[in-house]
Amino acid sequence: MNKIKIVKSEEETYYIKGRNIPKGCKYCLKGTKLVLFLNGICQKPDHCSWYCPISEERRGKNLTFANEIEINTKEELLQEIDIIDAKGMSITGGEPLSELNFEKTIDYINYIKLKKGKKFHIHLYTNGINFNEHKAELLSTAGLDEIRFHPAKENWPVIKKALNKKMKVGIEVPVIPGKEYIENLEELIIYLNSIGADFINLNEFEYCFPNSQSLKERDFQLKKGSIASVVNSHETAINLIRKLGTEVSIKMHFCPIKAKDYFQLKNRYIRRAKNVKLPYEVITEEGLLVFAQIEGKKKDLDKFYEILMSDLKVREKLISYNKVNIKIPYYISIEDNFISLLEYYKLKCYIIEMLPFRLAKYQQITEKTPIKAFKKEYGLNGN
Repeated sequence: MNKIKIVKSEEETYYIKGRNIPKGCKYCLKGTKLVLFLNGICQKPDHCSWYCPISEERRGKNLTFANEIEINTKEELLQEIDIIDAKGMSITGGEPLSELNFEKTIDYINYIKLKKGKKFHIHLYTNGINFNEHKAELLSTAGLDEIRFHPAKENWPVIKKALNKKMKVGIEVPVIPGKEYIENLEELIIYLNSIGADFINLNEFEYCFPNSQSLKERDFQLKKGSIASVVNSHETAINLIRKLGTEVSIKMHFCPIKAKDYFQLKNRYIRRAKNVKLPYEVITEEGLLVFAQIEGKKKDLDKFYEILMSDLKVREKLISYNKVNIKIPYYISIEDNFISLLEYYKLKCYIIEMLPFRLAKYQQITEKTPIKAFKKEYGLNGN
């Protein structure tokens, strides 16, 4: 084969020029894919359970989430899809194709394809245990567009059962730096190419709280300056693409942790924020909601609310007053005259940065900054 060129995408993932990346990844990186976490129940296979990143709150529990939202019905799933204006959905777990979950997985695929149409892209992750021709046919008939295996070596042959079923077939695995693992991974890539699979997704190996003890015991180290990257995983993945890219024709795509934890999440938050923001809120580049919150004694807040309406002529839709605090656009609150007025009425004002959720159980304030500190931090003091 000819020489290859490794391309870096806008979201800082890497792939071979001319081969592009799997369609499901394109949607994910743009934030247009909803993640359906079916539940945290799986067979706990030896080849992957030791580094499983699923949190204790979800692991082993029969709880279903659409992105960050816990759901109990298909209608709630559809609502979350609409809130972020999703163009696709990924199904994960746990294990979506286990005996416990398979019927539910098919039901979800059928329902969403019916409601959102055939072009709505759905991909699914599976460890491949108990995967067979019958399940492949049912998934294809339901409308699954893409299946991603994470199988043990002895179970590689099940991948062939998904071929020629009108869905894209590939592998998604972490790049675990270690001689034996990488040798097996090279063998797997060549095998995928030989059977006519479509792609392999290589993920940066993740160091997180749920797997930290297990990784420490195996002498894996956290990359300096990172909160989740394992030392040498990134470099090993690039070298692997460079080494085998000329030997195989399948898509090879490497997704660093930053792409998942920053670009993918940020883009999804931005889409959600656009659909849930209130008139007094502004969306940040990270998809968070920002506004000013005025706090103080109720009698002082009452007076100030009247001043906002009558004297300052702030439009009613830009003010929210619940008798506990007043919320207004942050850009109104940073004016020097406004701050002087706040001080006169002995009120405190903070700039609030919040995740884009309306339900109280999912709302989280990421920053609460006093107004003067905010102005200084962002150079708004006119100095």
